Amino acid sequence: MARNQNIELVRIASALGIVLFHSGAPGAAIGYSGLIAFTALSTYFANSDATKLAKRVLVPWLFWSIFYFAWRFAADGNPFHDGLTPLQSALYGTHLWFLPFIFVVNVVVSKLRSEHLPLVCSLLAFAFLAATPWWREIQLSFDPPLIQFLHAIPAALLGIAFRTRAGIAISALGLGVCMFWQIGGVSLPYALGGGAVMAAILLPRISLNVENVSACMLGVYLVHIAALGVFNRISGPETIITASGAFLASLVGVWLTRKFMPLSRSVLG
Repeated sequence: MARNQNIELVRIASALGIVLFHSGAPGAAIGYSGLIAFTALSTYFANSDATKLAKRVLVPWLFWSIFYFAWRFAADGNPFHDGLTPLQSALYGTHLWFLPFIFVVNVVVSKLRSEHLPLVCSLLAFAFLAATPWWREIQLSFDPPLIQFLHAIPAALLGIAFRTRAGIAISALGLGVCMFWQIGGVSLPYALGGGAVMAAILLPRISLNVENVSACMLGVYLVHIAALGVFNRISGPETIITASGAFLASLVGVWLTRKFMPLSRSVLG
């Protein structure tokens, strides 16, 4: 079956948003909507083959965790994040927490074989989103990576809910209530990220094929922190130029590496 190019465009926009968020450039808070969309898409297309999923998700996580441990050790002599235990630091990984999180979520989802699962998940997503002020307070009481895991749970539920029209309708109401609360770091990112995925599913499909680019987005997600470290020194921290340069450099680097070194796909997606 041909891929929905709307969704492939959302993948590209999501990766760009994540780079923007981590760059700290103007609009960075909006960029977090990319992580919401990434998470929802990961459960929308949940893989029931745990072995295949582990190769796609955990192998890159292990490889890049070691890479960033070495990176931090070379930079300041401490491979771990300040204030976190080695285990917390390994699971957090600045941005790599998403990979073990989505692996566990998808394995759990694959075990729940019920035609009512999208409806149940849409109701749960609505409940979490409607309770955003209280749910956010619970999240903020934890250290990384638990705060990130808890923040992403509604997004993971949305991905499953989006498999049916009823689930989309209920989820849309939940996103509306979440937006009503106007909670910084939650309301707008969830509305934009969740809304983008809904639009990609519901709107007429575009004919432009962007898969050569979208196939590189997991790789961009994995390497962009290193690219930002380089561009922060070239064009200065927290600028649009730095964010754009890091995204483009990551994209070109991943595309070239995947093309000319096919074995690299095992760690670049």
